[in-house]
Amino acid sequence: MIVEFPFFAAGINYFPNEISVLRIFEPRYLLLIGDSIQNNSTFCVGRSLDNLNEIASEVRIIDHQDISNAEQVVVVECINLIEITNINLQNEYPKASGELVIDIGLPPTEDELLSLEADIKRGIGKLIEQGLDIELPIFEIDSANRILKLWELSAKLPMADETRNYLVSEREIVKRYSILKNYVQKINDINF
Repeated sequence: MIVEFPFFAAGINYFPNEISVLRIFEPRYLLLIGDSIQNNSTFCVGRSLDNLNEIASEVRIIDHQDISNAEQVVVVECINLIEITNINLQNEYPKASGELVIDIGLPPTEDELLSLEADIKRGIGKLIEQGLDIELPIFEIDSANRILKLWELSAKLPMADETRNYLVSEREIVKRYSILKNYVQKINDINF
């Protein structure tokens, strides 16, 4: 089923359940955020207004703060991934039509996820030792849903936008797991 969403081209995608902060200053996006707050509705965050069939993140606002009369900080949580099929720029702010992304295949086992989590912690520890200014993440979601756990692990790991977009675009769960596992392995194999 195709649904229409307000669309914010922020140059990034979020993983399901990921919480992030958006800084809003462009007038059309201030209107989008204002309408979303007033209507308690979701909107999509994506990379660009030019790319059809891209995967965007449907987000809900969990907190917001006015910085000035022309700027807001908005805390959002990704609730779904949407494949964009059309973008309409003829409104006060962009609107995109799209369909919910459905995962394909079986998730990794609990043991595989626990092993991956340990590898991620080790890899981030190596990055911190080498001077990366981040903290060791706390894995907060204690979910029986292994697909959401895989997304949680993805969100905790620093990665380039290209890798992030590659993971978001992969619908086959086993391939997504393999991509993340290989990425973590490369981090752990690097000799600094």
